[in-house]
Amino acid sequence: MRRVLIVIWVLLVAAALAITIFDPNHTLVRPAQIAAGIVTGLMGFSWVLGLFKPRRARPPRSQIAEMERLYFRAMREMLTDSPNYAQVINDLQRILSIDPNYKNARHYLNRAAILRQQGNPQSNGAHSGSKTDFYHLQEKLIDLDPAVRKSVVMELIQYGEVAVDPLIALLMDEDSDVRVHAATALGWVGGKDAVQPLLVALQDENLGVRRYAARALCWVVDEVAVLGLIEALHDEDNYVRCYSARALGWSQDERSIEPLRELLQHENADVRSYAATALEDLGQGDAVKAISA
Repeated sequence: MRRVLIVIWVLLVAAALAITIFDPNHTLVRPAQIAAGIVTGLMGFSWVLGLFKPRRARPPRSQIAEMERLYFRAMREMLTDSPNYAQVINDLQRILSIDPNYKNARHYLNRAAILRQQGNPQSNGAHSGSKTDFYHLQEKLIDLDPAVRKSVVMELIQYGEVAVDPLIALLMDEDSDVRVHAATALGWVGGKDAVQPLLVALQDENLGVRRYAARALCWVVDEVAVLGLIEALHDEDNYVRCYSARALGWSQDERSIEPLRELLQHENADVRSYAATALEDLGQGDAVKAISA
């Protein structure tokens, strides 16, 4: 659309200039000038607001899965006793080579580079800062600006499991973006304490929150989460269905088998693919082949 608008603009401006210069008394001079002015205004308007930008090409599904694997591995590595920053940097660089705008990968790449240079290891989810810093962050949880509350999430995850309670509190935030960030962060740092709050988030009215809660549950899934995830297989959104299926596959819980088999008949190809992969994770590869045959 942007290219078409540029071509039309160039042609109209050229035509308006040509008529104005070579035949200023022609009846088309005024209409051509008006048309050129309107299109010029549209061009400026689109540039200021960023309209008609070309859509960013979406990486193939296989690469999306690879980016997710690298991203979560990098996040978890940064929360270990002695983070391997070289691995973290390598993982994040590989992600950015596929998708330069992937989530907060660039932010964490810069942070990992700084920490490696400083030789500043983080201890098992414990931040290098003081308890005072942690309490100061908690005070920001009630800031009136949702952007501030959202930024707190990016800081809290560096404290590991110590930050689970504040992150759970953010799952109840009135701002959906804050809830999305909190759900994602709980997937990175949460343990069993994160499961039940994420199951509640899996029923959130906001689609984004449900999506990221489903993704987060992939990393903390246990037997407590299984029934809630099975219910989420019937969510109206295919993304939620896909990641609920993935989490169920990683749960290794046999209660998931029959609901996942039902998804093999789903109209959406992605949902069928994720269900098949989950069943293979549950040792049902032969059954998947038989149904697909």
